[in-house]
Amino acid sequence: MAVSVDDVKKLREITGAGMMDCKNALTEAGGDVDKAVTILREKGIAKASRRIGRETANGVVESYLHRTAGDYPPQVGVLVEVDCESDFVAKGEDFRKLARELAIHIAAAKPRWVNAEDVPADVIAEERSVHTKRYQAEGKPESQIEKIVDGQLNAFYRDNVLMKQLWVRDNKIPIENLRPIATSPDGAGERPKYRRVLLKLSGEALGGPRDEGIDYDVVRVIAAQIKAVHERGVEVAVVIGGGNFVRGVRAAERGIDRATADYMGMLATVINALALQDALENMGRPARTLTAIQMPQVAEPYIRRRAVRHLEKGRVVILAAGTGNPYFTTDTTAALRAVEIEAEVILKATKVDGVYTADPVTHPDARKFDRLDYLEVLNRGIEVMDNTALTLCMDNGVPIIVFDLLKAGNIERVVMGEEIGTLVGAKA
Repeated sequence: MAVSVDDVKKLREITGAGMMDCKNALTEAGGDVDKAVTILREKGIAKASRRIGRETANGVVESYLHRTAGDYPPQVGVLVEVDCESDFVAKGEDFRKLARELAIHIAAAKPRWVNAEDVPADVIAEERSVHTKRYQAEGKPESQIEKIVDGQLNAFYRDNVLMKQLWVRDNKIPIENLRPIATSPDGAGERPKYRRVLLKLSGEALGGPRDEGIDYDVVRVIAAQIKAVHERGVEVAVVIGGGNFVRGVRAAERGIDRATADYMGMLATVINALALQDALENMGRPARTLTAIQMPQVAEPYIRRRAVRHLEKGRVVILAAGTGNPYFTTDTTAALRAVEIEAEVILKATKVDGVYTADPVTHPDARKFDRLDYLEVLNRGIEVMDNTALTLCMDNGVPIIVFDLLKAGNIERVVMGEEIGTLVGAKA
């Protein structure tokens, strides 16, 4: 049924809700204003809207300058003011982070108005007229045109109105629903220790108990762990091996040309990357696979700036096909990419809970190291990563944490700063 302008206005006066929210509620209520009020309250819209009139004398101002290249001046500048009701909230680090995230979003999404109510009536009328004439010309039934045009107006709001836009870091969350990350007053134990990490997974990890092929249940478990970390606001890049299908060194030992064998291994990593990407997206986490070997029909090419941009937009970045060159391991890939994207730490996921003096499976008396420095690992020949990868981490100050992937929640524990596994870094 058609909803009158007077009813929308009346409902807005009662609840303080937005125009489109009021119209949708009235449509759902069959034009009954009292029922529409109940609908809005059940959805929490009326309650939240009543706060709009409160005085917000506190808040923060944040700025963001977007550069397209290091040597050029900024192309886009954003200055945003975010208000709140208390000085306590305004001084919190999470609130400042929210303001900065909004500035980054505005630079990327370029909204024209803050609220739907800010859109001039003549602009709305013009949009409605254009779409109405378009669908009339296409011969759509008059009974359907109004609903179709309403849908087009909603799309117009999502494109042009800040509060209706979907957050660039998670395209399932409208900006109007965005909230600072909840933390305790002192922030103890709640805020992640690392903000950008690179997770190194072996191909065998995806193979499950058989260490070969893909065990999709295991993939979903790993994806769930990554999701838990990602939901805390941590930027996650992943490098996966391909040993569950083919390992270049082993294939070369069987008579295959070493370079050819390594390329086979790189293609195996792409299969694993796509499996993990699909699992993450099925869980509602945006993910992108970037490959060092170009295959545009399958994934994006690896470009450092593009990878960083995906991370900044809140997408999990899966880096596949190694370095794109034979004779380099995926350990070296992990070290190289971590340096390139400026990851704070490499999380090396294994089947044991750290680095030991010997294989703990065959040597029950093996001693676990809580901490090792780079040179000690190199000099003692301890198998953490290959020497090329380890040297690259040492030269660039990238720490490595070796931990047990098979224990549920371990990725999140590491990111939150819990001391598990073995830390390999500079000498303390």
